[in-house]
Amino acid sequence: MRCWGRPMRLLHVTHQYRPAIGGSEKYFVDLSEELVRRGHQVDVFTTRSRDFWTWRNELLPFERLEGVGVHRFWSLQRRGYTWRVLDYGKINYQRTHSSFYEPFFLFGSGPISIGLFLSILRHGHHYDLVHLNALPYAHVVYGFLAAQWRGLPVVITPHLHVDQPDTFDLGCFNTVLRRADLVIADSELEKCYLISKGVADEQIVVGGVGLSLEEFPAWSQEECRRRLGLPEDAFVLLFLGRKMAYKGLEAVLQAFLGLRERYSQLHLVVAGPETDYSQQLFAPYTSLPNLHCSDLVSDEEKNVLLNACDVLLLPSAAEAFGIVFLEAWAIGKPVIGARSGAIPFIITEEHDGLLVEPGDTVGLIRQVERLMADPELSGRLGSNGYEKVRSRYTVARIADIVEGAYLRILRQRRNQRRKL
Repeated sequence: MRCWGRPMRLLHVTHQYRPAIGGSEKYFVDLSEELVRRGHQVDVFTTRSRDFWTWRNELLPFERLEGVGVHRFWSLQRRGYTWRVLDYGKINYQRTHSSFYEPFFLFGSGPISIGLFLSILRHGHHYDLVHLNALPYAHVVYGFLAAQWRGLPVVITPHLHVDQPDTFDLGCFNTVLRRADLVIADSELEKCYLISKGVADEQIVVGGVGLSLEEFPAWSQEECRRRLGLPEDAFVLLFLGRKMAYKGLEAVLQAFLGLRERYSQLHLVVAGPETDYSQQLFAPYTSLPNLHCSDLVSDEEKNVLLNACDVLLLPSAAEAFGIVFLEAWAIGKPVIGARSGAIPFIITEEHDGLLVEPGDTVGLIRQVERLMADPELSGRLGSNGYEKVRSRYTVARIADIVEGAYLRILRQRRNQRRKL
């Protein structure tokens, strides 16, 4: 901060913000609040929605949360015709790669908020830079245009699910990424993808997502199991996350079904927002012994689940990062993920976690059996995971990376102006 000479005035622009849930939303909440604690001014421009499926306007237009000024703007609500427009744009763009279809894609994905766009134009001169969060949402495009018209440096954290390019590999998105002053990647995998799309190496900083370790206290496993109605001597598998097909939920269920006949003490807890997919998947098993399902969980309930489990399972086929692995490690729990997306760049195999191929039920069964048979292995993986979080993935550490990147961009801009 000394090199810049004063606290920075930062405008963070995102599709949703607290109390909306999700990894990218939490990333911006933690970053914004940490930068305020460091003395910087941070304002957030976002929508009044907490649900990106509908963009329903239900939150207050303005709040000050932990020192962050949160300005929320009305956005067009998603309805049946909006989804049809998105499908039209997406299908035809993938078929032709014609820019003609990009506006349909953007309109359908949303959020469409004219007020947010105009407010960047009107008030952008109050800020030193704009940081845009989360592709594939349309605010990244019109937020970038507004910031450029104001002459502001632009930083983007896209949080790309690299294995799902159909959701974000759009010409206008790639142009914005190439023209940004800086792109903050969640992982080395994402950095490689960005370079393949023409983003210069020197434009990219690898950051990631951070945790506040104090938010993940170690509680008595016995007490947490009592609260959940789980036996003290059970071996508990935990799936924690939105119940989507790509998360590997079917492989988790099939592995449990394959194991339960041999291990009567095995329990599976599945927690996270329900979807049509998960309701259909679990419908035949609603009365299956030792299977426990819940919908949304609070932060406290999540901590109870993490403390109660023996291992976290998330064999997802596509993750931009996988913050739930950090959450399990913060309590010293071993994790099993998939060799897909960013997961192999987050989990160091056999050091702090185990990996399987996406959809490999047999492989998942074998890895669970290894942990059941070897408590020393479980303890070592969990302990090494905790050390990884403590040294690399705290909120403070991620804020160090982002703050340093901001200062570098601002020094470059200042030096450019001096040369003119």
